[in-house]
Amino acid sequence: MLTQPEIDALLSGVIETEQQDDVHHLLTQDSSGEAEATEKEIRLYNFWSPERFSKDQMRAVELVHEDLAERLTSSLPSYLRTMFRPRLIHIEQGRYDDLAQGIPGNTLYNILAFDPLPGRALLIFNPEVTWVILERLLGGSGRTPSASRPLTDIGQALIRGAVEFMLNDVKASWGKVANIEPRLEDATVNNLWVTMLMRNARVVLITFELLIQGVTGTMSIYIPLTMLKPIAAALTPTAWMAGHEEKHVDEIAQRDLEDAIAETSVPLSVELGSAKLTMAQLAQLSVGDVLLLGTSFQRDLLMSVGDKPRYKVTPGTHHSHLAVRITQILNSGAQR
Repeated sequence: MLTQPEIDALLSGVIETEQQDDVHHLLTQDSSGEAEATEKEIRLYNFWSPERFSKDQMRAVELVHEDLAERLTSSLPSYLRTMFRPRLIHIEQGRYDDLAQGIPGNTLYNILAFDPLPGRALLIFNPEVTWVILERLLGGSGRTPSASRPLTDIGQALIRGAVEFMLNDVKASWGKVANIEPRLEDATVNNLWVTMLMRNARVVLITFELLIQGVTGTMSIYIPLTMLKPIAAALTPTAWMAGHEEKHVDEIAQRDLEDAIAETSVPLSVELGSAKLTMAQLAQLSVGDVLLLGTSFQRDLLMSVGDKPRYKVTPGTHHSHLAVRITQILNSGAQR
């Protein structure tokens, strides 16, 4: 047994070992009460820096979030109504205190729960990306403000809505290794409260580079290792690949995309014909002049979507308005 001074020394981190090969000799006593010396290999445990995840486990976490980046590339543009391109650029593990240094004071911390896993994860956008998202959600141009300002309650609510929209993709990405139900538990700009929540926990930091409206920023996710311990056995590239199925269409994202496309206006134009004139003839044109077009009235006309011919039509009228009737749909590569 350890004496009280030894326990105090252990908790304060000052116990030093004199062994060179990390092997201790322990005395074990058998059922007869006789003590015999048995050699056992003992590994020193650092309470301040516990076991790290292996390279295979970190690679599995990386694969999960590479898949998340691909999913967000497809789903978020329909929500933000602009191009959104995330790319996984960095992943590492360490103490939260060390990895969270340099986070701006006006950052919104989104606290996530991955039920039924223990603990809480963090998701944050850097301020530049936060303001672009807010501008897009409020119908603006998406330009960042000239000066950094604290988020209002309305702004925080809008960012929380964007994070909640992302959670379906988070669930789908983790579904290959674990069945989790992610949810947004809270959001705060109080970094002191978040520091107390995370304390000196060892975490995995996943950083994405985001490109939105010409602005480049980052999105970071902090996941405590204690949160992933229950599924550590499944965190291997082999297990992830075994659970990697053919991608299925996200029906919710597809409906959102179809709704966004349905509201998009596109120009249609019908070309009645063409004529060639010299510059001298063009200069002499006046009101009332008639131009002869190189198109017969019995011939179908071309209707273009944008600048691409897509249909053949015949002209006419409908309820006292000029109109055309579609007679043929052209192939996408059809030429005039």
